[in-house]
Amino acid sequence: MLSKQQCRNLTVDPDTNICDLSSKLMLDLREYLDNGPETSNWRAFVSATARLYRKYTFSYQDIERIASRVHRDSPSKALINELGALNMTAEELARVLDQLKLEKILMYIKKYDQIKITSQPAETLELTEGDLLRLEVDGVGFPYPRYQWFRLNPSTSKYQEVHGQNLKVLKIDKCRFDDSGTYCCRLHNGKGDTQVHFSGESVVVVKSRPLKKAGYEEDTSACTTDTNHHEVPYNYSTALDRTPFYRQKDVMPEKAVLPYILEHPKSQQIMKGSTLIMNCQALGKPPLIYQWYKNGQFFTTTDESFIKIPALSSQIGAYFCLVKNAFGEVKSKEAIVTVSENVPEPVVQAGHCSSEMRLDRLQDMEQQGNYMCMVSVPELNLSRHSKIACLTIKMDPLKRPEFNPTDKVALLIGNYDYKNETELKAPETDVSTLAQLFRHLDFKVVTLLNLTKTEMLSAVDYFSELLGKGVYAVFYFCGHGFEEDGKCYFVPPDAKAGYTIEDCVSAENVLSRMQKPDPDLIVLILDICRIRNRVESSHAADMINIQQRGNTVFCYATSLGMFAYEDAVNGILVKYLQKFIVQDKSVIEIFSQVQEAIGKEPKHYKLQIPEIRSNLLQPKRSLADKISTKGATKLYQQRTLRWLECHQKPEKKLIHIQDLQMDLEMEFQSDFSNVLHVITTVKNPGITLQAVAYICKIPSAVSLKDMNPKVTSNNPTRTKSTLQEIQKVTEDLVIDVGIRYALAPEDQAVSPQYKLHIVQVNLGLPLVAVLKLWKPIENEAMEHEDFSDKNGYS
Repeated sequence: MLSKQQCRNLTVDPDTNICDLSSKLMLDLREYLDNGPETSNWRAFVSATARLYRKYTFSYQDIERIASRVHRDSPSKALINELGALNMTAEELARVLDQLKLEKILMYIKKYDQIKITSQPAETLELTEGDLLRLEVDGVGFPYPRYQWFRLNPSTSKYQEVHGQNLKVLKIDKCRFDDSGTYCCRLHNGKGDTQVHFSGESVVVVKSRPLKKAGYEEDTSACTTDTNHHEVPYNYSTALDRTPFYRQKDVMPEKAVLPYILEHPKSQQIMKGSTLIMNCQALGKPPLIYQWYKNGQFFTTTDESFIKIPALSSQIGAYFCLVKNAFGEVKSKEAIVTVSENVPEPVVQAGHCSSEMRLDRLQDMEQQGNYMCMVSVPELNLSRHSKIACLTIKMDPLKRPEFNPTDKVALLIGNYDYKNETELKAPETDVSTLAQLFRHLDFKVVTLLNLTKTEMLSAVDYFSELLGKGVYAVFYFCGHGFEEDGKCYFVPPDAKAGYTIEDCVSAENVLSRMQKPDPDLIVLILDICRIRNRVESSHAADMINIQQRGNTVFCYATSLGMFAYEDAVNGILVKYLQKFIVQDKSVIEIFSQVQEAIGKEPKHYKLQIPEIRSNLLQPKRSLADKISTKGATKLYQQRTLRWLECHQKPEKKLIHIQDLQMDLEMEFQSDFSNVLHVITTVKNPGITLQAVAYICKIPSAVSLKDMNPKVTSNNPTRTKSTLQEIQKVTEDLVIDVGIRYALAPEDQAVSPQYKLHIVQVNLGLPLVAVLKLWKPIENEAMEHEDFSDKNGYS
């Protein structure tokens, strides 16, 4: 996506009215918008314009009036004329064209912008055969960058094109051992040297699953070299050329490929008389030599990655392998081999009756020992035992202690649709991003957008009902905010102009409510500015008595007196937080990594510096700690039911319209706890032609995200509408579904006349509507009612 500055870098005056632009541009734009796909036609143009500039928002009636030009004239012509009358400029047109990626049209007015790589692929990536191999690079420039991935051929030390991989993301669904290697990506928007850029290198190591010879076949195919590559003047015909281009020695010097161990030898305990197999798989420039050592003494040399020897008592010891080639050598880890005289009496592991036994996240020494599997056919009274597998658990004295919460819950709130403040872009994306990450960590997640002060406090009270002893709780807020007298405040989207602390929600109030159930861990992530409010409060803030329990961590997006910023996708805090938050490390260490990562980027730490405050008495607790419901099963089930209560969507609805012999189907989806997607499908058009069904009327309490229904399919006709602010519904949500249709005319020369049929549908109280967050809190000082007050542990 182009920046605002790039959208002003035009061949015409950026402030030129669009109606004064060249007639050739206008004709091509009208042609494309009238006949383009639904993702970039004139309706998509209207939606993109309204998203970027509210002053160019059209009502539903205006859009239908423009649509009526389809049979008489060009709807795009009418649309452009109306936008010109509203004084839409060339710069604003460029932003809309960029949103829709209409590069061909944008070339009429946009100057060339050199490519800048904004995101590099991972430097190293370790995978196992069958995993998804995914490398991603991103860049900005105009014309938009074209991508081509290359892989280093070790035998020639030259890069060769990876056929079919010409997108910003290189993706191999089920990678193989042969996919190991060094990759890079070429980005270009022209053929001149200054118009071609290369990403950093990414070393991919794919470990082999079966036991087989390490290494790979050399690719002896020659690398094509373009010796006539000269800088040429920039022009659009060459900018889109996809002619293959390979790195040459002056661009990519020859490099040594040292051995790299993919799989180290493993410690084993085997029965006397069986065969000992030691394996050390490695990758490197052939030929590879494997030298094995036992107890520090040379044992044997082989060109195979494994050795087989009889399991005798004399073979007990510590083994390692030196892997060598012409460029050097590398030493494997040690593996301890023990030989057992007798088979221990087996103990049946309850619940493991399949071909695979998984022991996830080993946490105690009791699980180590010898394991074997019995395969039986009861009908024939036959059984066989597998070989013994020895499990040894090494306890790292420096590793943090293990904690097991009884549950984990997260409340994520994003406010962005402000009436008297700057509208924000990042909160919706940030909440969605963190929700996915917390779900990955087994959190029960509640996501809410654009809450008033009353709704926020009610949401925190509901959220606190999910807390209790042993629970981990995360609260995240993203939106406008400020800090006054050492206290942070969250601004509701409906706050009046000149709001003060009385109109906002304080972080201390949130913490006080969350502390009452006494959870084991409270993490508050405050993605707000920490400057003083523009309007001084008439009186000091009320003192809130917070009982300190040594269980709280604050992560502030920025430091005192600084702003918090967002980019085109995420806020700066979440941009970095998402890289570290799922790691199995302490919560303090996670936030410290975020600080350190931002500290390496001057363009970000000059804007905002995150701050961490903690009074944790057990600072090794991690958001990745595994849940254990032992002793708290009943409470866990109660919390789960309470959480599910506010995530109930309406059931699928089948509607038959007798007069039209038509069948409709309504399905429901939700990305957030107060946003409902309604998908309406014309399953059977009956006697109608070109029928389309969509939401045409809703209660005033809720709103539609887009005024125009989004047509997601034409066969059958399917539309998608998004209902927002579900938390404001005070009674059953009743909507009107309009069916726009035509009947076949008796005279084929006459254009069909469109009609509108309306059906009323009751959706009940979906999602968080059942919580009635809109209700004023009768007694904010009332003690929190925790499940544990009424129920003992089960």
